[in-house]
Amino acid sequence: MPGRLDQIESMLRTKLGGALLARCPEMVYTVNQILVRFGRTDIPLATLWRQLDSALFNAIYLGTGRTMVVTLDDGRRARISSELIRDLSDRLLALSYARMDVSPSLQDALFDFSREGSFAAMRALVARFPLDEFERSCIVQVLEENGQLE
Repeated sequence: MPGRLDQIESMLRTKLGGALLARCPEMVYTVNQILVRFGRTDIPLATLWRQLDSALFNAIYLGTGRTMVVTLDDGRRARISSELIRDLSDRLLALSYARMDVSPSLQDALFDFSREGSFAAMRALVARFPLDEFERSCIVQVLEENGQLE
């Protein structure tokens, strides 16, 4: 899974900066351990999302000396909010199902997860799954209203 490790590291580096990753190199592996559980266990995505959110918060909190301020690779300093951690967790978790084949069970899991507030699950449903027009328009509207269409 080196490809996924690279994706995880890239996503974390973009949002949190390389300096924090250098102080917390285990963060990439911790994230990966959580991601591989989807599809190998019956743990719902929402539960994994909470685990990932908690793991990221703890790593950032400890890695920043409790300040929650990171230095990004462009030199800017940024305070990491719970909103950013939640969004990052959601996007990271999407790596666990992004390469999976389209199937009714994955679609059901993503519908359940989208009801928990996962914008990544909503984007995956719209992009990859056959939906009726009403479902599609509702999901797209939620994504647009939250600035989450990419």
